[in-house]
Amino acid sequence: MNTVFHEGEYHIQEIMGVRKSSDTLSSMIKDNIPPIASKFLKDLNFCIITISTKKDDLFTYTVYNHNNFIEIVNQSQISINLENHSYIPKEFYNIKNINIGMIGLNFEKAMRIRINGKGKIKSNKLYLSIDEIYSNCPKHIKRRVLQEDTKILENQTIQKGRKLNEEIINIISNIDTFFIATSHKEKGLDVSHKGGNKGFLKVLETNQLAFKDVPGNNLYNTIGNIYTNPNINIFFIDFKNYDTYHIKGIASIKEIQVENKKRLLITITCKEIIINKNSFNLIYSDDYL
Repeated sequence: MNTVFHEGEYHIQEIMGVRKSSDTLSSMIKDNIPPIASKFLKDLNFCIITISTKKDDLFTYTVYNHNNFIEIVNQSQISINLENHSYIPKEFYNIKNINIGMIGLNFEKAMRIRINGKGKIKSNKLYLSIDEIYSNCPKHIKRRVLQEDTKILENQTIQKGRKLNEEIINIISNIDTFFIATSHKEKGLDVSHKGGNKGFLKVLETNQLAFKDVPGNNLYNTIGNIYTNPNINIFFIDFKNYDTYHIKGIASIKEIQVENKKRLLITITCKEIIINKNSFNLIYSDDYL
């Protein structure tokens, strides 16, 4: 298996002075499912998926279920039941070979796993053949507890626009979790979790967002992808109102100083915004003990 980082990741690792430590961590990236990851995947209640048929045409959504919805087909393939999901454009159905990136996250245990590969949607299932799989560090995960009940939802609705309206700005100012999807022409798609205090994702203009990257596993998969291809998705869940938000945009990278330490500022110019009402029915409590 080739686990060598691509040129964008190497470039950012060099800038941030973590190239050697990143190389030592590359061995954790696998091309088949380790036993501990198999159990984690089967126990998941939701995941975030990004799909693409073209290098710049990403679309990100969530799949969720109170019961197990991921099956291990074999050590290099999983199937994901699409019974419950947020909006997926029709053009991604019945395509035999779509690029896929995925992150599964357990809020209560502060655990997450990232996968990328290729697959297809067939008979209300997503089949994902794995190219790379690895666990992420638990930093910056907001602990939440999944409740036994689920929210009874009205029909999903879709609203599209190009500007951040007052509703979205208010939601963004209160989120502590979002997901960012990126791509590389050879390595495929990636979905990363970003977490922090409320307000860490900032609204600069009605069409512009920004966040400061914070140290994590030092692999710089997301920012390395942005360096080579600035087309990204931002995806987040409104856990109080059971809605999801999808933002397609163009990202840029800037070096900044934070408390005399080098950091990276990511700015996103929004191209399309989709508000997906009534698209997430899991109930999470913030009362983590």
